Amino acid sequence: MMRPALLLSLCLMFQSLRVSVASDHTDPIDPLNRQRQEGAITDLYVFPVLKDGTSAVPFERTANLPLHDPLADVIREELSDEDRNQIDAIMVILCVRRELTDIGSLKLEPYTYKVNVDYNSAVNFPRQADLNANSNNRAPMVESTDAKSGHSHGMDKLSVVEAFARYGGKIRHPDEIKEDIVIEFRLTNDGKLQAGYPRFAVPKGLEVDLSPISGIYDDPFIFPSFFGTNIVAMQARIPLNVFPADRSDLLIWATSHKRSRQLDHVGRSLRTQNPRFELLNTLHPSKHVAAITEEHVHPSLMRDIKLRLNFGSLFAYRHWDFVPDVMCYSTKLPVGFPNGRLLTDDVAAILAQHGDTLLYELSFQDDKYRWPRQTTNDGRTDEFRGFKTKSPFLQVPHPKRAQPPPLRLSTASIVKLTAIALFLLLSLLLTHWLFARWYYRRKLRQRYL
Repeated sequence: MMRPALLLSLCLMFQSLRVSVASDHTDPIDPLNRQRQEGAITDLYVFPVLKDGTSAVPFERTANLPLHDPLADVIREELSDEDRNQIDAIMVILCVRRELTDIGSLKLEPYTYKVNVDYNSAVNFPRQADLNANSNNRAPMVESTDAKSGHSHGMDKLSVVEAFARYGGKIRHPDEIKEDIVIEFRLTNDGKLQAGYPRFAVPKGLEVDLSPISGIYDDPFIFPSFFGTNIVAMQARIPLNVFPADRSDLLIWATSHKRSRQLDHVGRSLRTQNPRFELLNTLHPSKHVAAITEEHVHPSLMRDIKLRLNFGSLFAYRHWDFVPDVMCYSTKLPVGFPNGRLLTDDVAAILAQHGDTLLYELSFQDDKYRWPRQTTNDGRTDEFRGFKTKSPFLQVPHPKRAQPPPLRLSTASIVKLTAIALFLLLSLLLTHWLFARWYYRRKLRQRYL
C-alpha cells in the first residue's frame, strides 16, 4: 500500500498543475506563483454615509471579543426614522492586489472589476423572539430535501439567529440571487480609472454621481501579516434614491475578470479564504449552494483524498456552509459586520466566536505584531490617527520598495519531490522494461516449441 506521505506528495504535485486565484487576503493562491495578483480581490467594505460624506450610524458592540457573549450583538434594534433619513448614500470600497510594495510594477489594464448589488432577494433578520426561541442559545436544526437535487439542503439547518451571526441574514431563495445593479471598474497601470469608467447601469430618469475614486492606498485590513503593505482600491458612492423606496435589504458581492473569464469572487468577509470554498470563486452566487452540496455529496478526487488523510479541519464542510457567498446589508439596521462591513470591524475576532477560527489563529503569526494582537491597522501609533472620516477613508500608501519574492518550497522539499518524481519515472520505465523482456522471451518460447 502506498504510504500516506507519498500519497500526499503526489496530491500536492497534481494540485500544483491547477491555476487559481482566490479572494480575501489569505486564500489559497497559485502554488507555482505563475498567476499575477492583480486579479485577486482582498476586501469589500460597505457602509452608509451622510450628505457631508462621513460614515453614518455605526453599530456599537457590547460583546467582549473574541470568545465571550457570542450572541450579545445578534439582535439589533432598527434605526429610527430620523437616523435613516440622515443616510444619503451607500459607500462601497473594493480592494485588490494584496501585499503590494512595488507600486510601479502593476499591470491592471487587462482586468475588469465589478461590484454587484441585488435589492430584490428576500432576507430575514432576527428579532428578540427568535433569540428567546433558541433553547440554551442553540439554533434548531431542521433537515429538508431539495426537490431538484434530492440532497439535504443545508441552508434550512440554520435558524435566523445563527444565519445572522454567521452571514448577516438568512436568504430565503439563494438560487434566485440576481444582480440588479452592476458597477464596472477598469484601471490604468498606475491605479487610476480608465476613461469612461466606472460604468453604472441606472434606472431610467436618474442621473447618478458615483463620486468614484481609485488609487493605491495602505492596506486597511486589520491583520498583522499585511501591515506595511499597500492595495489598489476602488470606491463608489451609491445614492439611496437609486434603490426602490421599498427595498432596504441588499445582497452585495464583487468579482474580478480577465477578458471573459471570471477569476475571483468576494462576498462575506473571510469566507472564501477557507480552502474548502475555493470552488466558489468562479461561480455566480445563485449556484453556490448547489455547488457546495454537490461537492459535499460527491467530493472531487483531490478533496476526497485530503479528507481521508485527516485534513477535515481544512476541507470538510460544516453544517453552516451551505449558504451563498454574498454580503448582507440592511439599511434599516446599524452598520457593522456582519451587516455590511466597516473599515474598523475586527472580522477575524467576530467570526472566531462562531467557529471560523483559522484567520484568528493566523493573526498571531507575524513576528513583529504577534503579541499582543493588534486591533488597529498597521500597529501605528503617533503617525496613525485611524481611518479618515471622509472619502477616500483609506490612509496614504507606504513608500515604494522592492516586492518580496513569493513563498516557495525549501530546497530540501524540492529535492524530496524531485526524488519522488524520479522514483516514479524509473519505476514506470523498469516496469515497462520487465514487461517487454517477459513478452519477448514468451514469444521466443512460442516460436521454438
